[in-house]
Amino acid sequence: MISLPALLLLLNNPVVAVPPTAVVRPRPIQCSDDCISPVEAVTYASYLAPKAGIAGTFRMEVKAVGEQKGFYYLNSEADYRDRNCLTIAMPASVLAELAGGEGLAVAERRFKGRTVLVRGVAQRVKIGFFGDDGKPTDKYYYQVQVRIGQAEQLSVARAGLSDDRSLAQPSRAVRSGP
Repeated sequence: MISLPALLLLLNNPVVAVPPTAVVRPRPIQCSDDCISPVEAVTYASYLAPKAGIAGTFRMEVKAVGEQKGFYYLNSEADYRDRNCLTIAMPASVLAELAGGEGLAVAERRFKGRTVLVRGVAQRVKIGFFGDDGKPTDKYYYQVQVRIGQAEQLSVARAGLSDDRSLAQPSRAVRSGP
């Protein structure tokens, strides 16, 4: 029960409505000369491993797409085991949001042959081999991955451009000489 002084205080001081919290939209992914290439990402991440990775915005052409156990992989090289391959790893839910569906065919249609920009941390990951019996073997290799958990971390660059900078062309012929 509210006391009389508290009730009078409430009546004399109307409650101010708090405006709803603003929806925070992620900033668009843009790339300029400071974007990190796949080879740079692999080099830096390998140097910093196993303690750290390299954070930034990465730009790469998707040359191969893979899927395993509900995760989809976009690779900068045709062979995902290539030493210079940068791999973007995402769960099926993120792929569905980015590509409008799930499945390897959907991922290939949406990303293969296109340039993507991704925000995240490139880290060296140890990939182990498994025997026919499903048990891990002592064989492994390292792969540099950018693992994303939100669709806002990845965008496809505009068609025909390697990045999002406009390519200005002169509007008229440029003359050289007198």
